[in-house]
Amino acid sequence: MKRISPSPVYLQNMAMNLDDVDRKILRELQRDGRASFRDISSRIDVSTPTVSSRVQAMVDVGLIRGYSTLLDAEMLGQVSVALLIEAKPSDLDKVVEKIKDEEIVRQIYVLSDSRILCILAFYNQVKYQRFLESLAQVPEITSMDNSMVMRVPKESPRASLTDEAGLMIRCYYCGHMMKDEGVKIKLDGKYHYLCCSVCERLYREKYEKLKKSAGTLRPLPTVQSEHPVANSTH
Repeated sequence: MKRISPSPVYLQNMAMNLDDVDRKILRELQRDGRASFRDISSRIDVSTPTVSSRVQAMVDVGLIRGYSTLLDAEMLGQVSVALLIEAKPSDLDKVVEKIKDEEIVRQIYVLSDSRILCILAFYNQVKYQRFLESLAQVPEITSMDNSMVMRVPKESPRASLTDEAGLMIRCYYCGHMMKDEGVKIKLDGKYHYLCCSVCERLYREKYEKLKKSAGTLRPLPTVQSEHPVANSTH
């Protein structure tokens, strides 16, 4: 691959339209997260290295967040509760910070109407009551409502993989969602995505400072020329 001097590479269509191969790989992984790259390659008729590189690229940009085993809460004897918490819009993040690390809280959704939906799962009713009592002491919470989950007719991953699905990438420096164009640089063998040349410069400075503080400073590698992100997973 041709190397160029370390200058920004502006990428059109930063939203990245996943191609058919990407979608096939993701569908196979959603069906069976234990499937090997070789198994997936034989099922979708592409090479094993292609599957490996595509998966790594999707891991690098954060689309694939990890692999886990789904357990049946009812078979474990757990009770599930949907809890609605209401707070002022300015206090929502404070409330989330106070509850997100609680083991009883399994899922948190911040809603558009200044409410937070939590899915709780627990074995011990006493622990549940203590959790509610602790929430009553949080000044940012204005009201709460809860209902026990009686049945779960459907429980699927929230990410729905459709033919129209694209990939929205957040700037690694400012967190801005990139929709049209951005900068992709390669540092120490890994891609980093920035929304503009300003963030790219600040990110490089921060990256260099972190390396200095770690005592492993090496010259920053040159930026490789890139194709649009849609092709980066090839």
